[in-house]
Amino acid sequence: MATQLKIVLWNANGLSQHPAEVKTFKHNQKAGIMQISETHFTTRSHIKIPNYTIYDTKHPDGTAHEGTAIIIKNSIKRRLHGH
Repeated sequence: MATQLKIVLWNANGLSQHPAEVKTFKHNQKAGIMQISETHFTTRSHIKIPNYTIYDTKHPDGTAHEGTAIIIKNSIKRRLHGH
């Protein structure tokens, strides 16, 4: 039987400001991949989620708005192109 991969999209409106919501969302959705918009990350902010790898972008002006992240469960095999 094939394993299903669940991919979810979430507009977080500030990912690091809502750590409890992130944990609840991850737990409830049981997602393998989460695509997050409006992370509001800067070079000084980040979030760690056990058993997941986070790839993120920040707004070019360095302020806490916009930004995206792709959060992938570590058990999912992946390969970055160009590396």
